[in-house]
Amino acid sequence: MASRQATLLQSKRQRSLGTVGAGQPAGTASFSRFMWIFTTLGLVVVIVVIGFLIGIVRALESIDNGLATSSNSVAGATANVQPLPDYIREINSALSDIDTGLKPIPGQVAGINDSLQSIRGSAQRIDASLKDTSRSLLDTSGSLVDTSDVLGNAARTLGNGLPIGP
Repeated sequence: MASRQATLLQSKRQRSLGTVGAGQPAGTASFSRFMWIFTTLGLVVVIVVIGFLIGIVRALESIDNGLATSSNSVAGATANVQPLPDYIREINSALSDIDTGLKPIPGQVAGINDSLQSIRGSAQRIDASLKDTSRSLLDTSGSLVDTSDVLGNAARTLGNGLPIGP
């Protein structure tokens, strides 16, 4: 039993001195374990970062391809586009020409209105004249009926062989 106690005491002393078994300090095992964990986590982080970077590179390549396509389209469209300020100036110029053309219209409308009033006055005078002519034509119509009767009688008389005149 004494030898057993001596072995336990020696083991306690070794632990208190920082050595365990084959001459390794006790802190070395903890440090070694920490280094493995730290290295493993470091590798995981590096792999994740590499994965993200690969994804970013692919997205940038896709964007680059899209920009090349867009660049060709834009180059083709430049012949058909006009800068906005120039286009607005062109529109304003056309609108000022239209405005210049429309400005005399109110004066022309007044002239047209005066002409229409004059035509109305003439039409009213013509209407009154036609009413007088209508009465005159009715009288003439009655005279023509009478003349027709006289001519009909004269024709019948000539048809019977009666001499007319001296």
